[in-house]
Amino acid sequence: MADLVMRKSTETSLIVPAVWSEKYYEVLLAELPFNALISKDYEGEIQALGDRVKISQIPEFADATEVAEGVRNDADAVTITQQELVINKRIAKDFIVTNEASLQSLPFVQALQDMAIYAINKKIQAVIIGLIVPHAAAPDHSIAYGTGTTLALSDILAVKELLDNANVPMADRHAVMGPSILNDVFNITGFTSSDFVASGSPLASGELPAQLLGFMPHHTTVVGTTSYWMHKSFFTMAAQQALQIKQYDLGVDGTRAQRVNIDTLVGFKQLDSLRVATLG
Repeated sequence: MADLVMRKSTETSLIVPAVWSEKYYEVLLAELPFNALISKDYEGEIQALGDRVKISQIPEFADATEVAEGVRNDADAVTITQQELVINKRIAKDFIVTNEASLQSLPFVQALQDMAIYAINKKIQAVIIGLIVPHAAAPDHSIAYGTGTTLALSDILAVKELLDNANVPMADRHAVMGPSILNDVFNITGFTSSDFVASGSPLASGELPAQLLGFMPHHTTVVGTTSYWMHKSFFTMAAQQALQIKQYDLGVDGTRAQRVNIDTLVGFKQLDSLRVATLG
């Protein structure tokens, strides 16, 4: 009689234990740089009361005149302009977990909450990107790459010149690029050669220099081949209600579950189309 074999796949399959790790394998998430790269100067003024912020701007006077001795000088005037930052967008993400799922599963509610917060921030960035409209009249601030969709030094110089001509401050300039455009930088000798880079080795580390012609580089996978070159003050956002996380027991309507509501009440406004330029 042949020997009988007890195999894991059949005879002992019911007693082979499975181990469920409490360490979750992290999902790869896109970077969200825009949320931190825009002005929030007016946020404190709207948190008390109201649904909009009136933002006034005083234009510059015409050039001063040279007045000879004893000659009367005429007074000049300017017209103050105004824009509105309207708090009109509630961005939310909710989820419900049954009591059984909470009691009988590995801890996961905190991980769900983190993902819900990320979803809100991702939506905020999408709204910001959707509202960006560079100056369209001459000089056009939305320009094409010199060669296909490949970033070259001449392209960066072109957008820098646009902002320079608009008297945009040098400090607080930023650039947001997708993967293909970001990696084009490593083909620009001036940004990778030790003759020009003060410290570090971009080609060895894969990390870009801290600045590219005065623009601080940032990366995200959500912009494709369009790159954004801007000063922080070109756009503003204000949250009247900061991110709120509330948990509710649904037992009142007979449902044995907990509902988690996460939301924020915010407003967005592009203040100046000359302080931003796009390549695409």
